[in-house]
Amino acid sequence: MDRRHLRWMIPAVGGALAVVVSIVLVMQDSGNAACAFTVAPAREPVVENVRGGSASYYSTNRNGMCNLGAPSSDGYAAIGPAEWAGGAACGSYLAVTGPNGQTTMVQVVDQCPSCPAGKIDLSRAAFGRIGAVSAGIIQITYGTVRDPVLPGPLKVRAKGGSGYSSLSVVLDNHGNRLSTVELQAGADWTPLKRGTDNTWTGPSGLTGPITLRVTDTAGHQVTLAGVALGSSAFQQTGTLMYSPAPASPSPSASLSPSPSDPASPSATASPVGAAASVAPPTC
Repeated sequence: MDRRHLRWMIPAVGGALAVVVSIVLVMQDSGNAACAFTVAPAREPVVENVRGGSASYYSTNRNGMCNLGAPSSDGYAAIGPAEWAGGAACGSYLAVTGPNGQTTMVQVVDQCPSCPAGKIDLSRAAFGRIGAVSAGIIQITYGTVRDPVLPGPLKVRAKGGSGYSSLSVVLDNHGNRLSTVELQAGADWTPLKRGTDNTWTGPSGLTGPITLRVTDTAGHQVTLAGVALGSSAFQQTGTLMYSPAPASPSPSASLSPSPSDPASPSATASPVGAAASVAPPTC
């Protein structure tokens, strides 16, 4: 499996993405509970499962199949069903290198039902950064970014309580693919079920606020306390899924597939070394 360090820097969002070790979980809604714990810094971002393929472009301002709302930046992508992996790819990031040798990072926000494995749809702006828009379709190499630089703290939308048949949760700004989302029920944690629309569902009859425990495929884990129910809008938390890794001063490097790349583009790469997080205490 090919693992390549990202040698390009992504601007941090204000001072919030400075290297921080202590993260205080504070929901911005008044009255929400808080829980403090320490999270270890993320590893330096790397690109995994690098493979060759092709890209076209599209533009949208609508809510994609990941249910993340309209794209919040001009770096987004839609992928085919094989790489969609039943919604598991939602919210993760790809590093894509085009014919001009430039690499751009895009967030997976939508599914391209007609795209075979190895074919992706990029936003027009992202496409233009790595190739000529006039070409329409370009040859690319791309891979999944592990521990990408986060655009900000976690966002969560939780519908439930009165008037809802079940709990439904959508999360954004988690960086890596998510492995589990759990609901605290007394001293226990109840796993929520992920749907192909990137919605995690759970029991009905809840009264808010609720507490969620979120774990990603790289082993990072955080607890979100005081999540309000019933809102159709995302709630902005004060919680990063992991602390930023130090930025690399090295220049950009293009991606190229190697003979050892796995044949299946939907394969999930395993993190290297121990999980880069400290499990939070029960709040």
